[in-house]
Amino acid sequence: MKYSKKTMMAILEFIVVCLAIFFVFKGIIMPVKVDGSSMYPTLHDGDLAFMSRLDLNSKQIKRFDIVTIDCKQLDNVIIKRVIGLPGEKIVYKNDCLYVNGKYIKENYLNKSHIKDVKSRYNISYFTDDFEISVGENEIFVLGDNRVNSLDSRELGCFKIEDVLSKKGIILFPFNHMKGMN
Repeated sequence: MKYSKKTMMAILEFIVVCLAIFFVFKGIIMPVKVDGSSMYPTLHDGDLAFMSRLDLNSKQIKRFDIVTIDCKQLDNVIIKRVIGLPGEKIVYKNDCLYVNGKYIKENYLNKSHIKDVKSRYNISYFTDDFEISVGENEIFVLGDNRVNSLDSRELGCFKIEDVLSKKGIILFPFNHMKGMN
């Protein structure tokens, strides 16, 4: 029996939804709807992601992981990228990230998006210069869309215990489906 491409896609979508529901009820994954453009172009407003609730201790959270955080200041869950880890000194100077004095390349940032933002807003830097020391059991997070993100620059560092989930996949809309690293 041969199925049409449309039928196969419908079956695949059904299986993905069933698996997602199963894992949500098991507490292994957390559904997250992206609200706003602070993580653009990595994540888009309205994207639905499923993120892991496993391995949320300080040894398992890595630099550049995408995490959800229970942000008590905003009484909301936010989704951001981990930039600084416990005990580190983070410096941004001339759009370059330095951790404990060492330059760190940010490959995930979209260069054409940065150029477009700088041109549109007539700004010299995508990330304003700053310096911060991350406390023990804390992380420093930023949105990928630095000019439109409420993050650790204004809210301060977050306790690791406030991290609700990390990494994951975008499932909906299907044309945005991809893993989040």
